Parts: sequence; C-alpha cells; structure tokens
Amino acid sequence: MGKKTPTVTRAPQYTLSYGMRLDRGTGPEEAHPHVPIVLPDGSTGNLTLHVINGTPEEIKAKLLASVDAFFEIYPEA
Repeated sequence: MGKKTPTVTRAPQYTLSYGMRLDRGTGPEEAHPHVPIVLPDGSTGNLTLHVINGTPEEIKAKLLASVDAFFEIYPEA
C-alpha cells in the first residue's frame, strides 16, 4: 500500500484595484463617483472613488480603517 499525497487547498486568487491622489484643500466626502475600468478578464466594471479629508495622519488612519472594513465585507477572501 503506497503513501497518500496530502491534498493542498489553494486559496482563491483576487485582484485589488485602487488608486490614490493627495490634493491640497478638501473635496466632498459624501460624493462617491464611479470610474469605468477594464477588469483583468477583459470585461468592464466600475470602481468607486472615495474621498477622505484631514491631515496626512488623519487620512492614513481613516484609509487603514476603510481597508479593514472593506475586507470585513468579504470574509471569505
């Protein structure tokens, strides 16, 4: 009787699309414009833009909290 090779389960692969830009002044945080994008498989989709105002330290803290919240939406990821 031969040895059994252990089954290796690979986690699903994803693509995270994002962009950042830091401008002086403030923009309307309640506005969430959508930008058309071409996805890795060639299809099209929309990317929601988020606006965060504050000092660089405040923006970084809010951005990191937003990233954590984003991944809480997708617990299977």
